[in-house]
Amino acid sequence: MLVKALFNPSPQCTVQTLAGAIRQHASEIPDTCAIADSHRQIDYRTLDRFGTRFALQLAEMGCKPGDRVVVLANRCAVVLAAIVGTFKSPFIHVPLDPQMPPNRLAYILADIAPAVVVTDTEYHDSVAGLLPPEAHVFLRRDLEAMLAKVSKEDHTESEPTTLADCDPDAPAYCIYTSGSTGRPKGVIIPHRSIAPFFDGSRAVYDVRRHSVCASFSPLHFDVFLMDMLFPLSQGATLHVFDDVVAPDFLFDLICDNKITHFSAWGMMLGLIAQAEAFDSTRLPALQTILTGTDVPDIKTVQNWLAKNTGVTVLNAYGPTEATCASTAHVIREIEPERKALYPIGKPLKHVQILVVDDDDQPVDTADTPGELLVGGIQVMQAYWNRPQETEARLISHRGIRYYRTGDICSYLPDGSLFYHGRRDNEVNIGGRRVHLNEVQRVICSVPGVHSAEVVTFETAHAEQILAAAILLDGGRCTHVDTELTAIRQSLSDELPAYMVPRHIKICGSFPLLSSGKPDRRALLSQLRAEHLAKTGEIAM
Repeated sequence: MLVKALFNPSPQCTVQTLAGAIRQHASEIPDTCAIADSHRQIDYRTLDRFGTRFALQLAEMGCKPGDRVVVLANRCAVVLAAIVGTFKSPFIHVPLDPQMPPNRLAYILADIAPAVVVTDTEYHDSVAGLLPPEAHVFLRRDLEAMLAKVSKEDHTESEPTTLADCDPDAPAYCIYTSGSTGRPKGVIIPHRSIAPFFDGSRAVYDVRRHSVCASFSPLHFDVFLMDMLFPLSQGATLHVFDDVVAPDFLFDLICDNKITHFSAWGMMLGLIAQAEAFDSTRLPALQTILTGTDVPDIKTVQNWLAKNTGVTVLNAYGPTEATCASTAHVIREIEPERKALYPIGKPLKHVQILVVDDDDQPVDTADTPGELLVGGIQVMQAYWNRPQETEARLISHRGIRYYRTGDICSYLPDGSLFYHGRRDNEVNIGGRRVHLNEVQRVICSVPGVHSAEVVTFETAHAEQILAAAILLDGGRCTHVDTELTAIRQSLSDELPAYMVPRHIKICGSFPLLSSGKPDRRALLSQLRAEHLAKTGEIAM
């Protein structure tokens, strides 16, 4: 069957820049709360003025166009307001994880050479020692003092300085990801990519001025563009909360603040559903949930859809190299018995996609897997200081720049994309090819299973085997033998013997990365060590 729509045309973008949108909101709804956390609220008038003042302050500190402003801080309203200010400026926003290992931090700071680092007092000493003498450190308490001063100003006074619009081709932000060479690499996204991304997001993520949004994502995760800055571009109220990952706490925040839209990436959506009050509490205000990064658990999605009539779950997909999200699938159907994994949907408004075979020839038939290429204006400018890696991952097809995702996808008959897994997620077990996602799907279909991670490792005898770590509903670890029997039976019923994991462990929790995704390296290490201990093998 031929797939009718392989890519979108390139329609004109009708959405303002972030700075222009916030300036308009400051004029039309000045007293509406823009950002709130557990300590303060910032209205749109104050956000606009504060952002301008912060951008001017950076210039007074000696920042020149193209200089990098690193933000290494915990999530809060005033830090997010500073990020808005950087987006108003000709400087490059570089978010970093405050919890990253010291050696990784030292490498990235040396690579990006920031002019300014915005950070919390608790990280000052570790950061300052890694910076050259000419670099400045801007503490959160300095931001709070600036915000207090702006908040006390006479609102009848006009803002004395208007910032010039940024060069569309200039870099807006640079986010570091794990590099294939073993070193982290910075992804440069220019200003011209952001407004089209917001335009495409608006068509599927229905945030408007009356919306009350919540973000639980860390500031260094590229999702901040969709679940923090996009709501602000729409004039919504955004709640950002302390970096606490506790189901009851997060669920209560959604209830108490009458949240209409929130994002929960990776395992976070399932984690929040573990709250004690989840099953007994309805959420009448809830409208839309944004999720993605991993294949969403079917049962978790169905549980959230049942919280309120008309709730929508948006399964978004996209690499950092293509401005956060590239495709989306809208889920509205109540399907308690569903077993098929959800697709990742169709491309956003300004995105082009191709599925190609091993010879880089476009695949135009349904159910034929190939590598997904994402193209168009959302594609990154380059990797920071990595010309060879940039050249290796970007190709041109009919005048359009595409990014090689390394993800294996196929078209469904309706033109939607189905995600099969990473190209490197296909492993060889005993000479046979195995997609780890297929094994994961079967495990997660077993009643009582909340989620699973499937990995492969080499035994002491150089044999490649499959292993699985499993979370049960509620994080329980009771009746483990009975649960394992049911899981193994389902695997045997649906999969050939070589696809059944040899080592299976039921866990109380998974180690998590700061993005909320499972730390698969840590899981793999744990599973391998347990397997070697159980079998009495000695690692070579």
